[in-house]
Amino acid sequence: MIENNFSIDSCEYSGDFNLKLTLMTGQTSQVPWTRYDDAYYEVLCVDGCDILVKIKQENVNNTLEVSYFSREYDVDDELVRQKLFYLFDLDYQMDDFYGFLDENPEISQISQFNKGLRIFKAESPFECIISSISSANNSIKRWTKSMQQIRQNHGNYIEYENRKYHKFPDETTFLKIAEEDLKSYGVGYRSPYMINTTKQILEDDNFHNEIFNMTYPDAYKKLLQLPGVGPKVADCILLYGYDKPQAYPTDVWINRITTHIYFDDAKISNKKIMKFAQEKFGKYAGYVQLYLFNYARNSKLLDKLKK
Repeated sequence: MIENNFSIDSCEYSGDFNLKLTLMTGQTSQVPWTRYDDAYYEVLCVDGCDILVKIKQENVNNTLEVSYFSREYDVDDELVRQKLFYLFDLDYQMDDFYGFLDENPEISQISQFNKGLRIFKAESPFECIISSISSANNSIKRWTKSMQQIRQNHGNYIEYENRKYHKFPDETTFLKIAEEDLKSYGVGYRSPYMINTTKQILEDDNFHNEIFNMTYPDAYKKLLQLPGVGPKVADCILLYGYDKPQAYPTDVWINRITTHIYFDDAKISNKKIMKFAQEKFGKYAGYVQLYLFNYARNSKLLDKLKK
């Protein structure tokens, strides 16, 4: 096993970063990285090679200590660094976003509950698609458990210190999973959606690159053609899987939070909320959505809205 190490200091990225908060807020890009002894582990593909990455941060904005392990290949540190910067959105100008919040009094307070929270992007857009389908009308705990079981039963893995760290299976491998097995992992009625969506993706050799290169409106329309993908799920996929920051995933709770803040709790459709958010927040819409939900959960606003 080849091991290498490097660190990322806070001066290397813009604004605050909180690794734990970013990983543990239930973003639908993928399941959280595996945590052992205050460090987080994940198998990533770098330069065509699967490596196990270990990352640790003591507190907000402290140095990120990174180790990575490979069975055979000595991977370039810089490529691993670039991958981590992408996944944790470390090139994002967080201070500009905080400035935008300060200019909007209705939401200026939400940054206090989210210091260092960043969008947790998916390494695998396919995993993000399946995770997002699984998240529809589901709790974070349940969809996360389902995705973990799919990984553990069908994904490749790297073994390190007597523990196995699994990847999510690719499309071809996923299609070999029996529907009964998918249901046994707790995805329920979503299993045929997942299977048929995977088939549709495999019919287009360039599916993921096309979505990455499309404008947000065109990518949104294309994703809505996938079985089991409605407006909210499409926006989750675009935000976390394809780096479209103007997406504003809107479910019943984001609807209630947004209408509470801006429309005196009036009943407004999700479609209108999405349109309002994209016009109001623009390129910050995805971050505003992420911050609003975590703010509502931690400020007790969500408990109030549930009543």
